[in-house]
Formats: sequence, C-alpha cells, structure tokens
Amino acid sequence: RRCVQETGVEWARDKFGKIFTQKPQALLKLAEEFLCQGGQQSENTSVQEQQTLRQAIKMLKKRPKTFQDCIIWARLKYQKYFVNDVRQLIYTYPLDILTKDGAPFWSLPKRPPNELQFRSNDELDCYFVTTAACLYAKIFGIEIPQNARQKETMQEIAKKAEDVIVAEFQPSDQKAKTINEEVSKEQQKAQESVKEEDDKVGNQNDLESLQQEFNKLLQENIQSQESRNKQQICYPEEFEKDQDENQHIDYIYAMANLRAKTYRLEPMEWINVKLKAGRIIPALATTTACVAGLQTIELCKILAQTSIENHKNAFLSLAVPILRLSEPAPPPITQIHENLKVSIWDRWDIKCSNHKQTTLSDVFKELESKYGLRPRDVFYKSAPIYMSTLMNLPSNANQKENTLNKKISSLLHLDEIDSYADIMVTFENPKDQSKILDTAPIVRVYVL
Repeated sequence: RRCVQETGVEWARDKFGKIFTQKPQALLKLAEEFLCQGGQQSENTSVQEQQTLRQAIKMLKKRPKTFQDCIIWARLKYQKYFVNDVRQLIYTYPLDILTKDGAPFWSLPKRPPNELQFRSNDELDCYFVTTAACLYAKIFGIEIPQNARQKETMQEIAKKAEDVIVAEFQPSDQKAKTINEEVSKEQQKAQESVKEEDDKVGNQNDLESLQQEFNKLLQENIQSQESRNKQQICYPEEFEKDQDENQHIDYIYAMANLRAKTYRLEPMEWINVKLKAGRIIPALATTTACVAGLQTIELCKILAQTSIENHKNAFLSLAVPILRLSEPAPPPITQIHENLKVSIWDRWDIKCSNHKQTTLSDVFKELESKYGLRPRDVFYKSAPIYMSTLMNLPSNANQKENTLNKKISSLLHLDEIDSYADIMVTFENPKDQSKILDTAPIVRVYVL
C-alpha cells in the first residue's frame, strides 16, 4: 500500500513538472527564438518541435487574464483528474469485465477507482484548487491573493471554484482505445510509430499556418504584457521543496492524496510527501550518473595500464536494483596477412624522423614499409584528403604530386599546438589488389 501511495507522489510530481515547468519553458524558448528570427521558423522543424509549437499555441489561447480565470482552470483540472478520467477508465473497463482467461479484470493488484465530488469544505479540495490556481497564475505573472496558504483564504478560493460550471462528461471511444493500447505496451509502441509518421506529414502540411497563428498570438500577448509592465511572456516554476511558501509541496500533497482517495488508500502526511517528492530524481539522470562512474573507474585502469583481467563489464538495472560485473573478452583478431594481425583496439602510429616536415608521401612509405600494405585513400574527420581513383587519372598528375609532397600539418590544416592527427587510411587487399581491405586501424601521424 505504501508503494502505491509513493507512486501517487511521483505522478503528482510529474504533473507539476509538465504543467508548471516544462511547458512554460518550451513556450518561453520558442517565443525568444521566434522573435530573434524575425517571426520566422526553420523549415526543417522536427515533429517534436512542431508538437511543441502546437502546445505553445494552446497555452497562449487559454492564457488567463485574471486570478478568477486561474480558479476556473484549477476547478476544471480537478474535474479532469478525479472525475472525468475515472469515469473514462470505468467506461473502458467496467467493474464486471473479465479478462481473456475469464478472471475478473479488477482484481488485485489492480484497483477500480471511484470518482470524487468537489466540495469547498473538503481540506484536500481546498488545497488543490488554491495551489493549482496560484501556481498557474504565477507562470503568467498574475498577482495571487495574500496569505494564500491560510485556511480562510483557501476556503474563499474553494467557494469560488464550487460555483464554476463544468461540462457534462461524455465518454470517448478514442480515449478508450488509447487506454486499451496502454495495457499492451507492444501494441502501444506500434500505434505510436504509425501515428508519428502520420503526424509528420500532417505537421509539414500545416506548418506555415501554425507559424502564422503563433506569431499573431505572440504579438497580442507581448502587447498585453507590456501594458502590465511584465518583462516575459511566462515565468516557469522550478520545483523547490525547501521553500514552503512557494506552494510546490502543497500542490503535490493535494494531488497525491486526492489520487490515493480515488483508490481508497490512506492519505500521506504533508511532511512525508515533502520527503518523498524531494527525493524523486528522474531515472535517466540517476542511470547516467552510475554509468559515468563505472566508465571513470575503467578509464583509471587504462591509465594505470592494468591487465585485461582487471577490467570489468557492468550489467546495471536500477529498477530491480542489480549490478553484475564480468570480465570482458578480448577483441576479435583479424589476420590480414601471415605477418600481420589487427583488432579494433589497435592503432598504428607513424613517427617519421622529422615530424614537422612529414608529408603524405612519407606516411605512405612508412605504412608500406612497416605493415606491408599499399595505401589507397585517406580521410580526415570524414573529409576525403586523397582519393587514389581520382589522383591516378592522367589529368590529375600534377595535383597528385603536390598532394603527396605536401606537409601533413598543411594538408590537414592543423593548429600549431597540434602534435598529431588521426587519419583513416584504406589499403589494397593483399589477396586481391582490386578490392579494399575490410579491416584497418586508425593511423596516428605525429607532426611535433
């Protein structure tokens, strides 16, 4: 039961981040970029960026003008999360529905939710509409009531919210389909993949109209902001658990406990919500930190030139959690000719007698002498430097000679402080000179 309650805190924390941090930040960034580019958007806008543009338009259209507008928004959010979403779920999966095996669908660990009824004298309802309205007002620079955390103020706001007229719930077959897809993750991924391709075509077709609509709404909102002496189009709220007056924990406390109430679970104390919410860290950041630490340990081993037996492969899953270490296998060895073997860990170093004067011709001679292979083409940072097919044409004889006799530092445009350059060289296959050798290490040419 306690784990389910903590999941509610995570859900509330996630909602806070999306509504009051991520979407306002995206709108602010989009507005700044849009104005800097003189009202023009890039033609190569990605599907994700176009989706962000749609969300920004939606935010500007529904932008509140007064605190009463924020109360209405908060009351409608309450209706969505704790009434309509519950009704939609029960519509999709009725209480008497059975699984394919004939067992009741609503059996532990699944719990059927029950919808809530907003009441202005309910403490959690007061907390929710007050904190949601205040936070929504803050991101749009609207002044909030003084002493908004006091019980009397919250009750006044809740009474105003109680007078808000909410639309009658209409079950949606489309939402029912979406919920069904969420039950089967594989099915969901397939649907999302198809939907993304469809969205891509649609978004490309109406991109220009989206830009025009956003530009118009943005200019209107900028004028409105200037008339109220506001500097920004919006003010994102960064989550901060240690400042109680910012109402961040109050919002998460109300959200998490109202969700627990829909599933008939015991509510959590305010201080426990604060502790849990403050410790919630996105899994990606946590995993990245662990991987970076494990990589650093292996790098230290490389610098210490330890044997292969001292290195470790790590298999990590923080969800379980589990960490298993194993010894890595040596890399595959490729036999190029009877006197030469290479692996993907190898690197060929070329150090001519006079490093600063080393030419491409010197590199070719050194490679042929040292490894018994004839070079063909040379690439530096994916750019072609020397292509044998072109250079061997009679019309390019002078260019070939100039390129081969040019110093590596000049040919590759190296800086004076560069002591070496890593180049990729292709070689003729010793077994068939008409073909290129499949495997060849990176070549490091020293110039200092």
